[in-house]
Amino acid sequence: MPQFETSTHLRCEIDRLFDFLIRPHRVLEILPEDSGVTYTSVPEKLTLGSRVEFDLRGFGPVQNVIHEVVEFTAPTRFVEAQKQGPLPHWRHEHVLEPVDGALVKLVDRIDFAPPTGLAGLLVTEARIRKSLEKGFAHRYQRLKMLIESV
Repeated sequence: MPQFETSTHLRCEIDRLFDFLIRPHRVLEILPEDSGVTYTSVPEKLTLGSRVEFDLRGFGPVQNVIHEVVEFTAPTRFVEAQKQGPLPHWRHEHVLEPVDGALVKLVDRIDFAPPTGLAGLLVTEARIRKSLEKGFAHRYQRLKMLIESV
């Protein structure tokens, strides 16, 4: 199964970064404007068992997607797994590692499976990777601006 992994270092307290990442409406602030994500139902803060429901545009028709938080260890890790959506498998692990002082390493690991059939001809592993690379470069840039500015 394909895996995408990327990371960045942020100058902030780990608790502050974790709190930012578990608030879905804050995460909207760091997504690219063309991400195609529109929330339909989200909690104020994620906890174990929380569900994030959103519409996704960009890879064909609008898809209704549901992610559920399946692992949660504050303030160092949480995992979202797709329960409904366009891909056969999607699991996003967020890991926060204190480096020294107020420096935190944020690691994002995504295991995914491209669709099969006709959709798989358009939504390939390479296309998904390219979208993730572009999206996370933007996310990390915005996150640095928002989290390190205070």
